[in-house]
Amino acid sequence: METIRDETAPRNTGWSAEMKSGQILRLSARTIIDFVCFDRADFGEAFDQAPTRAASGCLYLREGDAMLSRGGAPLMTMIEDGFAGLGTHDTQFGMCGRARHRRAAAEGRLGEYLNAAVQVPDHGCAENLTAACKPWGIAYEDIPSPVNLFQNMAIDQRTGRMARTQIRPARPVPVVFRAERDLLVAFSACPDLASATGGLEVRAEIVQP
Repeated sequence: METIRDETAPRNTGWSAEMKSGQILRLSARTIIDFVCFDRADFGEAFDQAPTRAASGCLYLREGDAMLSRGGAPLMTMIEDGFAGLGTHDTQFGMCGRARHRRAAAEGRLGEYLNAAVQVPDHGCAENLTAACKPWGIAYEDIPSPVNLFQNMAIDQRTGRMARTQIRPARPVPVVFRAERDLLVAFSACPDLASATGGLEVRAEIVQP
């Protein structure tokens, strides 16, 4: 295999890259990663949580599942999940950001987002993904709701309420995807304010098989 890129994104920053069909993306971390992708030929064909859940019949993204676009086209397939058996990858919660933090503070609900009394950053995953996608002309409002890798949610089947958990990898583990077409991929190394460890760095590797 030929290594195309091997980089580390610091906590609470964004990262992006173009990929060719068939190339492999390996993300390794022990923190939440807000991850999105777009068809390189049509950025309107972005990852969409709803058709992805409908096709897999599952609330979580699992090994073997495809990430589908708004039009139902397969963009990427998860081919290896180092978090399997430890926790799940969320496809419901959306992403943190300046607007969510401000609204939670105004509603007196900021404690739902924090593990302890920590300083809330002035930006989060929404801003990180927007900055990462800016060179391709993708605006804030066109960033789709991501798959939240390593974000293990507790879902009450009776009430439908979602709650964060402290389940994270004890050491960096990989999640590996195969590009099913030419893509733009991007992620945010989440500030992960709900975690006892806070946000951490994310390693990203793209290889050509």
